[in-house]
Amino acid sequence: MPILKFKNNCYCAFCRTPRRIYKKRNIGFLNVLYAAMASAVAMYGFWSAFDPRVLVIFAVSLAITEIFIQIRWRLSVPCKQCGFDPVQYVKDPEKAVEKVTTHLQQRRLDPNYLLARPLNLPTISPEKAEALQNVQQKNIARNKDKKGILVSRQA
Repeated sequence: MPILKFKNNCYCAFCRTPRRIYKKRNIGFLNVLYAAMASAVAMYGFWSAFDPRVLVIFAVSLAITEIFIQIRWRLSVPCKQCGFDPVQYVKDPEKAVEKVTTHLQQRRLDPNYLLARPLNLPTISPEKAEALQNVQQKNIARNKDKKGILVSRQA
């Protein structure tokens, strides 16, 4: 088992499915060191001596590394089973709800999932649903729409 763990074992916040996501969101010291070594090798490969143009190669390699690490992290965050995206939920809960509902509709129509294990989706009792609607209507009336009101999974 490696000493450095690149992925976290966790559960989806919506359907409780076990998942693995990348820990790293941005570059670290080792990435900077690797970019410096790669630019030094490229410098000696092209010019056989020190050349100030190596700084441009270094900056470009750092930018490319940062982009790839952020893309890798961002693609690992959404749940593959239910489509829940916690990053999008924090920014805009309505879009996150739309994304989950469309993903679940597609999953319901896909024949590959007919015999798959069912998801552990949260349920809301009718009383809690009515209380949540009342809170949302009051917030809309006050023009203080609070995004991300937490709803307990317990009935």
